[in-house]
Amino acid sequence: MYYDRLTRLLHLLIALGIVGQLMNALVMIHPKPGRMGDGFYAAHEAPGQVLLGLLMLHWRWRMARPGPVAFVRLFPWFSPLACRELFADGQRYLACMRRFSLPHDPVSAPLASAVQGVGLLMATLLGISGTLIFWTMAPGVKMTGWLHAVKELHEGLGIGMWCYLLLHAGMGMAHQMAGHATLSRMFRFREQESEQG
Repeated sequence: MYYDRLTRLLHLLIALGIVGQLMNALVMIHPKPGRMGDGFYAAHEAPGQVLLGLLMLHWRWRMARPGPVAFVRLFPWFSPLACRELFADGQRYLACMRRFSLPHDPVSAPLASAVQGVGLLMATLLGISGTLIFWTMAPGVKMTGWLHAVKELHEGLGIGMWCYLLLHAGMGMAHQMAGHATLSRMFRFREQESEQG
């Protein structure tokens, strides 16, 4: 599968940013009434907004220059045809895994594309919810109402992102070890634009 250089760079920066944010979230002390957040919490806020900016740039670039994965493949949930293709591809994966192998995916395989879409959506919602908390939370005041719901969503999405990260990175490594060169293609930055196809 071919990805242009900017897509590869954004993928790398977003991946590093998400890993850093998730690791930081494990050790930071959240602010509560009568208690300020610690330095790790402060180091979670600003990079989170930078990460949201990178995600917005990724969305903009994705709209401006469609890559090898059609938008409907990233978010197949509203297309009956795309859902059928996704289901068929899932069955293909299960059949291969029963034989302890992995299929060599063609460009824009439905299951891999839908997984990418879920990760992009989760990361974006994490960034938006975290930014909302940053700009609306009053120091030393307990979050209530809609802001508390946003905080709960942010924390729940963080757990989901750990699961996604393990799945996505794990499958990428499994495909690489199976000889599909998945990771080496995604992180090869010297490739020329003419190598597309």
